[in-house]
Amino acid sequence: MSELLQDKSAINLMIMLAISLVLLIAVRFILRDKSLKSDKIHKRFLKRLFTLIIMIFIIVDILEIFNPSLNISSSFWRGSALIVAIVGFAAQAVISDILCGFLISINKPFEIGDRIIVEGMEPGIVEDITLRHIVIRVYEDFRLVIPNSILNSKSVINTTKNNDLIGVHLTYPVSYDTDVALAMDIIRDCVAASPYTLPVEHDGIQEDSEPVYFIEYAESALILETNIWIPNNIGFHAATSDMNMRVNRAFRANGIEIPYNYVNVVERKYEAPIVTEPKKTSRKKPPAMRHFRTETFIINTGDNSISYAVEAVRTFASRQRLDTRSQNDLSLLTEELIGVTENIIGDTKAKLWIEGSGLKYRIHLGFKATSIEIEERMRLLAISSSGKNEAAHSLPAKIREKIIFGLHSTESAGNAGNTGSKKYEWSLNGNEPTADKIGESILTALSDDIKVSVTNDYIELTVIKSVS
Repeated sequence: MSELLQDKSAINLMIMLAISLVLLIAVRFILRDKSLKSDKIHKRFLKRLFTLIIMIFIIVDILEIFNPSLNISSSFWRGSALIVAIVGFAAQAVISDILCGFLISINKPFEIGDRIIVEGMEPGIVEDITLRHIVIRVYEDFRLVIPNSILNSKSVINTTKNNDLIGVHLTYPVSYDTDVALAMDIIRDCVAASPYTLPVEHDGIQEDSEPVYFIEYAESALILETNIWIPNNIGFHAATSDMNMRVNRAFRANGIEIPYNYVNVVERKYEAPIVTEPKKTSRKKPPAMRHFRTETFIINTGDNSISYAVEAVRTFASRQRLDTRSQNDLSLLTEELIGVTENIIGDTKAKLWIEGSGLKYRIHLGFKATSIEIEERMRLLAISSSGKNEAAHSLPAKIREKIIFGLHSTESAGNAGNTGSKKYEWSLNGNEPTADKIGESILTALSDDIKVSVTNDYIELTVIKSVS
């Protein structure tokens, strides 16, 4: 009889082990790490949780097989309230970590491979999640192990973009007498030169770096900040170190001081650092692949404010590292655009700005539609609507014709009850007559395209120029 019981126990044990093995394999197959990366942290946690549950049932079944009188399952349910109270009191931290880990895996504030910054701790890459801990790689050979309950109560910044790029935020303080625009350009040059950093794309335009922002006036420094993007397989400490080294050397070479606290017993005599001239090279430095925009200038056509606007365009072109010819072209185009506007509407207030990225730039000049005198506007509208317009044989005449036609179109839309919903646009390189048919000018000779945009109350002229 005892042998029969032993054989039966052995068979039950083998069946139970086989079932447990199948369950473990099924859990690992269903929650395998080859699945979508966005679910990786959730599946890793569930895999470990289910494995723990199966192992507990295996141990209980083994004890009951070899000692049937023990009957752990029924004892557990009869005394479940007492057992839960004891276990809950003795293992508060463990249960808290497991529950918080489950919440983290469900909500997914970060994923495996993301770079995160936990409040009060070093930034690092998330490597793994266990039932009790999050494992973060801080340096190449060091790991930060944080209990799930502690991490769940902290603020976490996730700097990873689309699981492919890692963002690193950099801050650079400079002294109050610093040329801020120069310091910004230097930082962007260092980002573009670093072998670790990647270019960025904004609105379909690729740039070699993110913008640098002038954030605040600190107690003894001006704070400049930027972001760099690196591949997720690159150590962010190496990238940060390379950037800091480059910025430090460039600041020293250009006489830009990084402030620090001085503690002196006697009066300190400050000597400005020696500014070394950069070595001249015959190689042409290409334009910067980054977006810049001048401030918006309010100019009066026929006024001295035009010279300030042209000078701003030259400064803009210099920051973009354009050669002398390209700088002169942009300046001439700006002056000619202002002249054409004056030819069309006389003296008026207008808004002027220039912007661009890489090898293409746009000069914008906008003014209110009411700048055209009412009597003249009504007369030209009447001519336009009668279809008796004569062909325009000069660029100013063509632009004037298109402005009037646009005003007529938008005014007709307004009369139809669609006020503000109509916009008229014209391009010189569209289906209209080419530049040689309307007369040669500086604008047609130097620019790639000229556009006119008209709404019911605003007119904007845009000159587009590519440089090489």
